[in-house]
Amino acid sequence: MTIRGSVDSISAEGASGWAFASGTGPARTLVIQALLDGRVIGETVADQHRSDLAEAGLGDGRCGFTMAFYDAPIERQLLPFISIRPRGGDVELPRTGLTGVGEYFGAIHARYPGAGRQRSVLGGLWTDRTDAARLLAGRVAIGSTPAGIREPLQRIIGDGYAVLRGAIDQPITGEGGFTLDGVTCNGPLAPHSAPADRQMLEITPSIVFQPPALALIQAMLDDTPVAHRVVFARGDGGTAGFSQASSAERLPSPAETVLVVACVGGVRSGHVLADIVAGSHELPEFTGDGRSRWLPDPVSNRPHPALEIARRFDASVRTVEVGPLDLLILGPGTVHRLRTPQEHTGALQVWCLPSRISPSRILECPEAGTFVVPHRSGAMLAV
Repeated sequence: MTIRGSVDSISAEGASGWAFASGTGPARTLVIQALLDGRVIGETVADQHRSDLAEAGLGDGRCGFTMAFYDAPIERQLLPFISIRPRGGDVELPRTGLTGVGEYFGAIHARYPGAGRQRSVLGGLWTDRTDAARLLAGRVAIGSTPAGIREPLQRIIGDGYAVLRGAIDQPITGEGGFTLDGVTCNGPLAPHSAPADRQMLEITPSIVFQPPALALIQAMLDDTPVAHRVVFARGDGGTAGFSQASSAERLPSPAETVLVVACVGGVRSGHVLADIVAGSHELPEFTGDGRSRWLPDPVSNRPHPALEIARRFDASVRTVEVGPLDLLILGPGTVHRLRTPQEHTGALQVWCLPSRISPSRILECPEAGTFVVPHRSGAMLAV
């Protein structure tokens, strides 16, 4: 039996095309499946009549199909990696006018196994490439990356995070009229509705864009950073569970984000505890059922995909203390949880994107207004 066919179109909702089985014996109607990371996300029968296929001599033309995906809409970044094939078969139907990103990179790495690659199908920062250590050595050698930040960049590449001890000039303790009373906890700060949130946002750039941290973030992003999301967690609970920076919200390029964490509180001896899943930035991207840990999970009553993957690989957890003068820099794929054990101490979390990328909510809802705080370095906060 010979199977011919084509995927004519594919979208976030489904796919369409045709599949025809020819050979000896009666004509056979094929069942067509869509798979993502080995999981069936759609299935249909190729029995729709198409006059163009009948004119081409493909039986009576009843071999077209239109398929709706079970989990629609599928994230558009994942569309090139969906496989359309007959049920029980190993051969994927070709796509008309569409070159799959997965097939392209698969061919490259088959021919050049040593070629560096991103750890996510979504791309990402150069520090997350498999050849990042070699890239860093080359950048330092030619002077494009300052030798003074080589050590923290090596920690980012090797461990997925770095703690910059003494990066802040003085503790953010509530002195000089600054107060934490009324600041929104465990959610994005809202400058237009909460005066205390606005006050916190106004001082955020001066905290996270200290020279040592700014140089490191700029090198990771290959661009000037823009702080686009700020969350303050306070109390015994801290943040709810393990996650990673990229999945906090829907982003244009989720694998290109850096999270900066500072200790803010009413006592100079305060600290924040960060539980970090060791090696999590190098773990696979997908769970067994095809969910990407880089994207927000729409189902809230199950563990975050990143945590499911960490459990599958029996990953260990290390705890890092972030003091009142320290800054914690987390790469986009590093799975972590923050804890604030002291009553008057909180964790200020700041998400930074390259300035070449804009958060989708700003693009889609410009009428909502944007609160901007520029920094003397050229970096800025825009929430």
